[in-house]
Amino acid sequence: MISALLPAFCWKVAASGNAPAQAVPAEKAMEPKQAIEQFLGLTAIWMLEMEWTHAYVNKTPKAEDFRNAMLAAGLRQCPADFQEAWLRQAAKPGRNYAAPVLRKYGVSLKDLRERLQGKLFKINPRVHPPIPLYDEDEKIPRMDPRACGDPKAILEALAVLRAQVMGLTPDQLAQARQSIERVMLEFTLAYMETVICMNSGGIRESQVKELFAPIRTEGCPEDFRRAWQHDLPFFLKGHFTGPELTLSPVCKKYGANEQELFLKVRSKMKEWDIQSPTPQTQAAFRRDMQEIRENMLGGRK
Repeated sequence: MISALLPAFCWKVAASGNAPAQAVPAEKAMEPKQAIEQFLGLTAIWMLEMEWTHAYVNKTPKAEDFRNAMLAAGLRQCPADFQEAWLRQAAKPGRNYAAPVLRKYGVSLKDLRERLQGKLFKINPRVHPPIPLYDEDEKIPRMDPRACGDPKAILEALAVLRAQVMGLTPDQLAQARQSIERVMLEFTLAYMETVICMNSGGIRESQVKELFAPIRTEGCPEDFRRAWQHDLPFFLKGHFTGPELTLSPVCKKYGANEQELFLKVRSKMKEWDIQSPTPQTQAAFRRDMQEIRENMLGGRK
């Protein structure tokens, strides 16, 4: 099976109607406090979306889900000492390593929570899930999920709140996500072909470069383009996992679902009955992958 040849796909985040598409504003440098507050706000939203998405399908989040959510909001824009403290906290939930750093930069989780709650109320006053941000000296209240509102309405309101925290309109955030997903679909096709060939006779770096070179990031947010340029040399060497890679957190930040794209490509390969290659059949496999690439990127089903 094709899937048996692939390593686990795990990364350690359009305007409607006839209105013209709104360009995503250029990213501006933030003060440390502002960067931390944006990160924590987005992290809280990720936590809530994870919990309420699971609630909607009657599932319980795992510890790994919480760890992933804690790192899904673009930590690299924050000061180095906060990054270090937060990574320690993500590794050992329950220990408040970040508290001294928050005090250093004047960040109050209570104030941030109240601001986010106020924005969420303005978006939809019928939904009020508690924002999971509490200072050290606060007692976390018990939550009654039945009193928080309809799960679907909560998720819709949180999507709008995420755009506001990022300084975007919902249309701008949707445009950014769609532009990233187009690039990541091309990336996933190149990734699949590279990794499968690496496991079935090898592939030359020049051939890998031919797969990735046509991928263009124009139209994507600035921070995504920077992450792509940073990670591309690793991809050309066949390295697709590791803490040095920066692309995945940016995908998560804008709501682009890498796992969904991976499953989409794998499903298309299964539908077309693409067989695992041997060194002797690798050329035929690569021709099949080229046809799939043309099919999927050409907008055809």
